[in-house]
Amino acid sequence: MPIAQKSASPKASSRTALPARRKPVRTTTPAHDEKRLEIIERCAALFDRVGYHGATMQMLADEMGLGKPTLYHYFPSKTSILYEMHQLHIVSMIHGLEADPEAKDIDAASLLEEACASSLRQIAEHPGYVRAFMDHYTELEGKQRTEIRKRREEYLARINKIISAGIAKGQFRKVDSELATLAFLGMTNWAYKWYPRIADDHPPEKMAQMLCQIFLSGLNKA
Repeated sequence: MPIAQKSASPKASSRTALPARRKPVRTTTPAHDEKRLEIIERCAALFDRVGYHGATMQMLADEMGLGKPTLYHYFPSKTSILYEMHQLHIVSMIHGLEADPEAKDIDAASLLEEACASSLRQIAEHPGYVRAFMDHYTELEGKQRTEIRKRREEYLARINKIISAGIAKGQFRKVDSELATLAFLGMTNWAYKWYPRIADDHPPEKMAQMLCQIFLSGLNKA
């Protein structure tokens, strides 16, 4: 008689079970990224009009002409949009400081002027999310806040390095570089309060030249 085949035990079948399928990684497209940028810009304008706390995802969806579920496809929350505004601004600012201030042929005053112009350009072109960056940093939480704080500290350190290099080269007189850094950032950062309304008549490069002349020369007569 032929021997009947034994059915596989539950333990054996579990050893040969196929692994669970992984969810496919979502990849973005240029159109998707462009829509995200548009949402950020429109949201920044909404923040300007009604305030960060007064804005809602429903208001933003209405502003964009999107259904709320579609908006959530791009951003899961209002805070996530705020975080992207912070990222866009600070990354742009840091990229404007890539030159090595310690190189022999680099003029520290010119680097400060370029940094000032870069800040003013951001204010002129994206006043909404620069204002969000300045006014609503404390709304970020957890890892997002930690990340932006590190990037802010990196930017401050780069400005400090420019001023310190200028002092070391004899281009600037000997001053407290940290205090000078805070003074420079106070000048450029506060411009978001007044520069947008005159930006059309005073381009960033020209305004940066004027501001840095005051900063570098001071008000006292020689």
